Amino acid sequence: MLKKFLFALLLLLFAVTCAGAHPGKLDEYGGHYDKKTGKYHYHKKTPDAELRKLAVQLNTQPNTVYKARIKRVIDGDTAVVVFMLDDGKIYKDERVRFLGVNTPETVHPNKPVEFYGKEASNFTKENLTDQVIWVQTDVGARDRYDRLLAYIWTEEPSEKDLDDENAIRNKMFNAKLLLGGYAQVMTIQPNVRYAEVFLKFQREARESNTGLWQQQ
Repeated sequence: MLKKFLFALLLLLFAVTCAGAHPGKLDEYGGHYDKKTGKYHYHKKTPDAELRKLAVQLNTQPNTVYKARIKRVIDGDTAVVVFMLDDGKIYKDERVRFLGVNTPETVHPNKPVEFYGKEASNFTKENLTDQVIWVQTDVGARDRYDRLLAYIWTEEPSEKDLDDENAIRNKMFNAKLLLGGYAQVMTIQPNVRYAEVFLKFQREARESNTGLWQQQ
């Protein structure tokens, strides 16, 4: 009787462990997004080449927020993201240019590394690499290089947060770049939703000689 009880207990513990290790349902490709890490992984063997064929580009809409994960940081204001949408599709990696800000150059083919460029790039890498983020588009979704233009939120924003200065200050990475003196304001028409508050954040950093403003 004791052996049967112990066996049943082991089965129960095994079931709970498996459920905790693989949260979420499998999609049509045999995988899912891990709710804790934000990474997509597969539970059946599908060749990488086949998966790449299935990937599609997200048809981004203006003034919309999408959940994603930072796959790779290129420099202070540019990163590669992978979208995490619950629609059973695999999306192509997207190069995202952070809206409203411009960090000093570090990887430009025709320009030397600019003052405070490495610091800005390292700040973005340390804070965003492999992190789950929320990508917010403005009126114009892409630039002439087909890069996605977006505001990056490190916490999921509510509808109220999108127009709340304190929320923008504390949860939006573009704002943190300005407040920390890692970037200057760069407004790209028609994407002007946060232009005024970004100028305010830049003024704060400049008046306190923060970051790149210390050379002025």
